[in-house]
Amino acid sequence: MNRVRTLPRSCAALLALVLALSLAAAGCGDDEPKTTGAEGEFIEAGEKVDYQVQLTRLLNPQQRPDDSYLRGQAPLARDQAYLGVFLRIENDSDSAYRPPRGIKLVDTTGDEYLPLDTTQSGFGLDFGEAIPPGDVAPPPNSPAQFGPTSGALILFRVKEQSATDNLPLELVIPVEGEEEPSTVTLDV
Repeated sequence: MNRVRTLPRSCAALLALVLALSLAAAGCGDDEPKTTGAEGEFIEAGEKVDYQVQLTRLLNPQQRPDDSYLRGQAPLARDQAYLGVFLRIENDSDSAYRPPRGIKLVDTTGDEYLPLDTTQSGFGLDFGEAIPPGDVAPPPNSPAQFGPTSGALILFRVKEQSATDNLPLELVIPVEGEEEPSTVTLDV
């Protein structure tokens, strides 16, 4: 004779209550936009504009495909490194969105870095080009969109120590009309 073991009624009721409460809590998200987070998460940087950092890594000018990403860049000093942040921007708003030139990288000691111009490479985020409503960066059919990360490159020349010891790094995105910027903690 096969016996099926069942939970006592009190345990089953408690389990059902815990399950119901956890489902209710999962459905009770707040409507506040997420303006800070980690690499890989969608972070809102303005009304209906989302940034998603897909990859952050040091770039080596002597290797492929990094040499293509670094086309037109000056040689590095001994204590410097190139750091690439590959991201996607989705503009779900009703107006064109121009990525802010004031995006910066900040390490734990407070050192700040502004992005370099990477438009010569074809992989870089073009700060001079607005993203139309309902569109994305990198644009469809661009080298960046077909690249290994499918992300637009924001390139920084940093102190090597910033990219190896002064971690975590944060990508700080100014938001028009807001006092507080959006931030992404990068995974270098």
